[in-house]
Amino acid sequence: MELLERNNKAVCPLPEISAYVDGELSADDEIDLEFHLAGCGVCTNDLNLQKSFLNALDSSLDETENIQLPKNFTKAVVASAETSVSGLRRPHERRNAAIICAALMIFSFFALGSNADKTLAGMVAIFDKILAVVVSLGHVVYDLALGSAIVFRSLASKFVFESGAAVLFTLVLFVVSLYLVSRLLVRFHRT
Repeated sequence: MELLERNNKAVCPLPEISAYVDGELSADDEIDLEFHLAGCGVCTNDLNLQKSFLNALDSSLDETENIQLPKNFTKAVVASAETSVSGLRRPHERRNAAIICAALMIFSFFALGSNADKTLAGMVAIFDKILAVVVSLGHVVYDLALGSAIVFRSLASKFVFESGAAVLFTLVLFVVSLYLVSRLLVRFHRT
């Protein structure tokens, strides 16, 4: 009965028609809607349109027909997607993205309001801890390099400089290692 009372005030077509087609209405609401459909041409027309749309959709999705995709379909879609993403290759797009990110960050600080100092204090504390770990790792690497250099120098002075062939071999090894490191750095900068 609620539907019937609402129909006197509602504008047709009624939104309950979709639920009726889907079978989602209660029995009482179905009876009320069918009673309304008997006297309303607009809602009856809308019901017929929805039914014909569903029938057309069902017939187009018939499982007896198999659509064969080309063998290189995935590659073609990926290639098309990669070529259409041209904005990532332009420098001004990155600048625009950085400006947008900065604006969003400023907006978020304003949105935080009085809690901004607490949030920033938490972020600074996290940054300090990360920085302490990085500095500690830097000291460890420096101490290892310094210790290795001291050990190498003491061993080199004892064994290498006693004969001319050992000195020549050490110089050749040093020059070759410098050349290999320079090649490695050139390859690293190309990628």
